[in-house]
Amino acid sequence: MNNEPRQNPYEVLGVEKDADARAIKKAYFERVRQNPPETHPEEFRRLREAYELLSDPEARQAFDASAAQQADGPAAAGKAHLQEAINLFEAGDKDGGRKVLTTLLTEQPDFHDARLLLGRHFLFEGEFQQALAEFDALLARAPDHWQGHLQRGWALIRLERLKEAADAFWRAGKHGPTEVGPRVALADCLEAMGQVADSLKVLEQAQSLPGISRMDVLALKVRRIATMLEYGQEADAAKELERLDAELPEDADPELRRWAGGQLTAAAAHLFAQQKSQGANRLLAFGRRFNPESATEVAYPTRVTVEVDALPSVTREWLHSEAERIGGWRVLTTWVMPAIFTLICATALCFLLAFIYLGTAERGVWEWLGCAVVAALGFGAMCFQARYLLRVMASPYGRFNTIHPLHLIQVAIDRITVWPLVHLQDLKLVEHQNNGVYQHTNIQLRFNDQRMVMAVRGKEKAESLAQELIARRRRVLELLGRGMLDAESGVEHLPPALLAGADKKGHVRAPDAPSPWPGMFAAAGIGVLLVGGAVWPQKRSSAEHAWMRVAARADLGPMLEYLREHPDPRFAPQLQARVDAELGKARTRLEARLDPGSAAAPSRAFFTGLLDAVSRTHSRRVTVTYQAQEGARTPQDDPSELLVSAWQRAVDEALGQGVLVVDGGRGSQHEGPALMTLHVQEGIQAGSPSSQRIWSVKQEGLDLPVEPLELVADAADPRASEALFHAWVDRWHLPGAGDRRPLLLTASTLVQEARP
Repeated sequence: MNNEPRQNPYEVLGVEKDADARAIKKAYFERVRQNPPETHPEEFRRLREAYELLSDPEARQAFDASAAQQADGPAAAGKAHLQEAINLFEAGDKDGGRKVLTTLLTEQPDFHDARLLLGRHFLFEGEFQQALAEFDALLARAPDHWQGHLQRGWALIRLERLKEAADAFWRAGKHGPTEVGPRVALADCLEAMGQVADSLKVLEQAQSLPGISRMDVLALKVRRIATMLEYGQEADAAKELERLDAELPEDADPELRRWAGGQLTAAAAHLFAQQKSQGANRLLAFGRRFNPESATEVAYPTRVTVEVDALPSVTREWLHSEAERIGGWRVLTTWVMPAIFTLICATALCFLLAFIYLGTAERGVWEWLGCAVVAALGFGAMCFQARYLLRVMASPYGRFNTIHPLHLIQVAIDRITVWPLVHLQDLKLVEHQNNGVYQHTNIQLRFNDQRMVMAVRGKEKAESLAQELIARRRRVLELLGRGMLDAESGVEHLPPALLAGADKKGHVRAPDAPSPWPGMFAAAGIGVLLVGGAVWPQKRSSAEHAWMRVAARADLGPMLEYLREHPDPRFAPQLQARVDAELGKARTRLEARLDPGSAAAPSRAFFTGLLDAVSRTHSRRVTVTYQAQEGARTPQDDPSELLVSAWQRAVDEALGQGVLVVDGGRGSQHEGPALMTLHVQEGIQAGSPSSQRIWSVKQEGLDLPVEPLELVADAADPRASEALFHAWVDRWHLPGAGDRRPLLLTASTLVQEARP
């Protein structure tokens, strides 16, 4: 408190002593416009003190009660002493003020205003027991003094004796039947006790007090709505808001509508303090209907990102001054990292294009689509990174944090992130150390459901910044609750209406700023076109590489695979000639082996047809399948692998090794589809004196001069499989006909071949 004598607040604001709250607020704002704090700081301070005193009903009542009046006798002297005590309290002389009041009460023990002032002084100083004693003494002499019961209730609240406090507030209302204050205090106490329904009922009943003004009724309704929103009764609150809107149509008294908007704003400030941001914003948005001229009584988003080009000139000037004060100008490190990332992206794209154009492996459709997608993403990212580098180079700012009167602001190159302090709900300081050495302090902030972290070097600096944020939030809520936020210095630097224009994602873009998406899509399209342009030359290159790889080998398999999978017109005739030459060598070996006088000479047409089919279909795979009658054989007796081996030996003997490949139906994919399939189905025919094994043999896939066979052997013969296969060889006149050396290397034949 200052030592200057208190000026009459009514005279400072130029209002009558019976002026209502609406007239006082109107007079205050008119004089603040005439005396802004930037040019008239002292006058603004006096206006603000006068408004704060008169806007507090209890403080105003105490001032009116203690104001010196022109009168004679002991009453005038008592009021003079009362004013003397008030002046001493305001001057900071607590002991002097108490001494004056104590002396006054000794002389006039029934001077209730003096005892009430002394009790309020103890209450303000935190001496709750002494305050309670004074209020009890007052009520002992004046049991019907409603203000004594009211102040006694507040003292009991501070002592956490809620039930007794509720009783005191009820008695205050009983003895002050037309007073609103005791009912509001009782509702607060019941709410603190968890009796929300009773609290709402008290507020509703208070609206019917005799002689209550319309403004008090509106204030009580707003209070009920705020309580409903605080405790999750959104549906009921919505109904009450609609009723309030119906009571104050657009053609109603403008001053009354603005006053109702101020009450909604004060209730919103209370909800913000209770961390009920959603309900608070709902009240602010609704109150905007009543007070559209206010620049600060608007709904506040949790976070908004604003491009610097979208800021008004006054905000840019303020940012320049903050950058000058904090040292937030662009420095070397601001653009070095974006430049490095841009260079990395460009280098990666060069390697990608080199891989796409110079790769020698043949690619399928899905591989080319994958390359196109990667190129599109890469070129899009390159466009985004290059655009960001240009933004960095064009912006004068670096990265810094600053505190606006209403917000915490993070400046990052060409955009700012605004965090309204009304949403600040938690703040923690976390020190980071490395091997026991202090590095920095993280200030962890929670704004509703979103979090942000600021790294600050220096413990004292971090603590000072945290305290400033807490103090600034407290001041914002205090001024918002009193309807004085519009007059706060610096609010105009970042108009709240600008933040209200954010899109659903919380972004405010410059009006003429080009969207980055067309450029990124165009870059992605260029990447796709470059990949498409690489398809034909890369296919030629891969075909040449595949041809060179095949041409360097003399194996028939890779040549056939190339002709089957990659029939390039440039190399296919030459490679076909090489295949025919290799097959010609096989025919020569066949002619030498199957001379006209041999028993297998009739099989020349069979093998010649096979070689012609190899040249035509570019496949050299022969499949032998075996199927036994169900239950006729065990896995140990299965001759399918022996048949495959025997046929491989037969074709190798007739044509030479590496010409045909025989498998059991599970051949390598590189060999292609089966050229011919030999089906063997075994059955058992029971009879006397012994059963017989029967092989049904047929060929599928080629039109060859061979007939289906049905071969029979004794099932009891351990060499039955070999006998059946030799019969097959004999009937088809294959190599080995007439020569009884073993072709099926069964256990019995292996023993015979081992003998000298």
